[in-house]
Amino acid sequence: MKPYLTEEEQFKPILNNEEIERIEDYELRQIRSKYWKKQADAFLDEAHISDAQYGEVMEQIRIQEQAELEEYKRRREKKQ
Repeated sequence: MKPYLTEEEQFKPILNNEEIERIEDYELRQIRSKYWKKQADAFLDEAHISDAQYGEVMEQIRIQEQAELEEYKRRREKKQ
């Protein structure tokens, strides 16, 4: 198994599936996996998301992910 990602690496704006699997903290790994799946689902949903809407949908997913990551960071800081 490859080593866990560093603190900086695990908060990169975009991670692939392999990188997500290398996040040590279970909660953070679940958050990143959830949004990776949402982006993959949006990419495959050609029937409901037009090419014109696709960029906006992806941006909204990234905004939601960043908000949840910020909340995760705040909770983690309170525990320390």
